[in-house]
Amino acid sequence: MFGFASCQLIERDANYVAKEKVWEKISREAPGKGLDPKFVYAICHAESSLNANAESSVARGLMQLTEPAWVDVTELHYRQAFDWETNAEVGMLYLQRLKRALEKNDVFSYPRLAASYRYGYARLRKEKFMVSRMPTPLNRIYRKLFAGDMAPVAPPN
Repeated sequence: MFGFASCQLIERDANYVAKEKVWEKISREAPGKGLDPKFVYAICHAESSLNANAESSVARGLMQLTEPAWVDVTELHYRQAFDWETNAEVGMLYLQRLKRALEKNDVFSYPRLAASYRYGYARLRKEKFMVSRMPTPLNRIYRKLFAGDMAPVAPPN
């Protein structure tokens, strides 16, 4: 299942998408959804390291979407979650939905958007939208996003 390449753990079934391709798609589509492309790009890195085949017990694909999040914003079948472009599109739709929910409550900020994507909107609301009351993420990218760094991963040039 796993192998080592230059001291880096590589998943054999991985399908790493070129960062330039991911950045091109996100930088073109995120602004139309009211999202900062650098923020979305960081979420992709935090969730899957740009592995289109990433899968956990509850989430799939580039942006590690759960089936409930998926069906909340699209009628596409969840089996399409491993197509990186479709996953990015649906992930951005879900981020847009979360952003609108935060804006409706006059509490939008990118750290709150990151927290609601990572832990769920209901959990953030339960904590009175206070990111500081959420568990500290183990992932360093999420820690930076929670702290207000909207671009903890540099996009390709």
